[in-house]
Amino acid sequence: MCKTLRLVKYLSVFMALVVIFSLGACTSTPTTSNTNTPPTTQGNSVTIDLVAENIAFNMNTITVPAGASVTINFNNKDSGISHNFSLYTDSNATPPALYQGKIITGPATTTYTFTAPTKAGTYFFRCDIHPTQMTGSFIVQ
Repeated sequence: MCKTLRLVKYLSVFMALVVIFSLGACTSTPTTSNTNTPPTTQGNSVTIDLVAENIAFNMNTITVPAGASVTINFNNKDSGISHNFSLYTDSNATPPALYQGKIITGPATTTYTFTAPTKAGTYFFRCDIHPTQMTGSFIVQ
């Protein structure tokens, strides 16, 4: 009987931890998909590690809070190939860009810093050199 009570106690603690961790996953934090390094936040600032390699970004979705100060650590790993990061209102990429990062030829790194739009919605990012191959959704919450 004592072993059964201990087992019930341990299972109860385990289930409580599962619930706590599950609820923690529901908090609103910036996210990315197809990335090796998740973004970090501090106050209303977001830092994202974005990689260009094999004429592709390492993520196709970036999610940030509205009006956040965004820092993108951009790593162009494609030797002899130019890339950048630019943010547009939508996939038509009609100028002017909301933000247009300088073009760098790889292998090289640079840092892009800008303020995310204050209006929630789905925006569009791309490499201006490879506008149909290197694209993604920039979601503002």
